[in-house]
Amino acid sequence: MPLKIELKPHESIIIGESLITNDGERTRFYIEGNVPILREKFILREKDANTPSRRVYFVVQQMYLSRGSKELQDLYLSYVRDLQNAAPSLIPYIAPVTEHIINADYYGAIKAASILLDKEDEFFGAALKA
Repeated sequence: MPLKIELKPHESIIIGESLITNDGERTRFYIEGNVPILREKFILREKDANTPSRRVYFVVQQMYLSRGSKELQDLYLSYVRDLQNAAPSLIPYIAPVTEHIINADYYGAIKAASILLDKEDEFFGAALKA
């Protein structure tokens, strides 16, 4: 059964390695096949990966889109070490991300990493904006 996607005007989506941006009209299309897909609300651009948790999220996103790679996993571990040292209070939110990565469930890792971003904002929001 194909995946039905509806995009709002000017909404973006990543399908495989391609960023697709809708024009000014609402669009509906169907995708068949096994390809990584990210809706705009889950896309973090590299220039916006400017906090420890956002760097972790960005590399997890890249792992999902590339279906995992040793280099990205090594980078993930480096970012996680930095994050754990900088904010030990976030360790309980890092563990589920790592668990999903160990199981090669990169989409699950993105969902868990989005919770990590929310917690970073909740704990350090004012300090991050300063």
